[in-house]
Amino acid sequence: MTSAATVDIAEVMGRRGIGPVRSLAVSLCALVALLDGFDLQIIGLAAPAIAAALHIPVAGLGAVFAAALAGLAVGGIGFAPLADRVGRKPVLVAAVVCFGLFTLATMTAESVPALLVYRFATGLGLGTAVPCAVSLASEFVPARRRATTAGLLFAGFPFGGVLAGLLGSRLLSTTGWHGLFLVGGVAPLVLAVLMVLLLPESPIFLVARGAPVARIARVLAKVAPDLRVDAGTRFVGVQPRTGRAPVSRLFESGRRGSTLLLWAASFVAFGVLVVNSSWTPTLLAPLGLPVARTALALAVFNAGSVLATAAGGWLLTRFGARRVLPVAFAVAAVGVAGIGVAAPSLAGVAALQVLIGLGLGCASSGVIGLAAVAYPTAIRSTGVGWALGIGRVGSFSGPLLVAALVAAAWAVPGVFGLLGALCLVGGVAAAALRPMRAEADPVATPAVAEGAS
Repeated sequence: MTSAATVDIAEVMGRRGIGPVRSLAVSLCALVALLDGFDLQIIGLAAPAIAAALHIPVAGLGAVFAAALAGLAVGGIGFAPLADRVGRKPVLVAAVVCFGLFTLATMTAESVPALLVYRFATGLGLGTAVPCAVSLASEFVPARRRATTAGLLFAGFPFGGVLAGLLGSRLLSTTGWHGLFLVGGVAPLVLAVLMVLLLPESPIFLVARGAPVARIARVLAKVAPDLRVDAGTRFVGVQPRTGRAPVSRLFESGRRGSTLLLWAASFVAFGVLVVNSSWTPTLLAPLGLPVARTALALAVFNAGSVLATAAGGWLLTRFGARRVLPVAFAVAAVGVAGIGVAAPSLAGVAALQVLIGLGLGCASSGVIGLAAVAYPTAIRSTGVGWALGIGRVGSFSGPLLVAALVAAAWAVPGVFGLLGALCLVGGVAAAALRPMRAEADPVATPAVAEGAS
């Protein structure tokens, strides 16, 4: 055992010897993203049955989708920044409990107002949880691997969609939509218990916050048991937190233009991603592709998205956002625009869904990976929360837009063509990104907008 009067917290968290704790923290946080993807997928698969039970017209399904997505936006923008003030872990656990309870409550909804309230509250928990999970997990890895870790973690989102699609193809014809929501409600509550018992707070956050040495020592005893910390230990390697980490700091130090472009790319990526997951079964059913078969096509979409999402952070680190993200959006545009033409061919729709999964998976994880590395510790949850929150604004705006197009009797190929054009807009925003300058925070890394030289 070694003793140190001065501890560089960035160096400690970059050591290989903390692998078991690091893997546990990243894995638990990845499960949060998985449940996010699972929840958003099951509402799309269950919506037609819910609409029939509650007598909601098809065009009215947009409000059901948008309720949870509005909560996601409010959670990311309004509540995720609390993790920069009171801690990653407590906010994360509370958020997971919130969306677990209200997912279960959704099964009891007997009216449209109740359903909308439950879905909004579910989204509020999800929108708060995911940015906290990204921030916490990224602070358990070396700074140079932060974008890659964020991408790997966010791969849980499409993997949750794969799980929902596979379960949906079975449960919808046996237990009905209630079975999906039972799984989606119980699993988060179990996860919350595991996090309370096993997940440590981020040592980097504790040092930045100026927490008592005794508390930091208790956490480091789990993370780096060979390191002895006493009352006289001084911590370095991270910029101390000052003030409330207001949103205005996201626009300081040369970050203004890139923050806005990052938000634009996030808006498009998550907007089209959720529209594809939520509206595709309903849009393709009149063209002769039953919901149960569309669920299989969406499972293929999510499988492709898992691979691309996992690789997105690494690709950004290796080649840069301005090279990777525009290509990802272009691939997604081709896939989305062709869906309406390919139906009712399941093979054709599935092949295009692979392109959409690859493109949007890489784009969405790239946005999150960029947010995780571009902002210093003191405002990391704020930066990630706002990037995701703006994406969630796109997520609930997209389904409402499609609902309006359906109500206006737009042809299905036209709807998907418009979504493809929006993907190209996201690509243009990504191509215009410039590097963000991190503040004097040794744990913050330069943004990867330009790529490796």
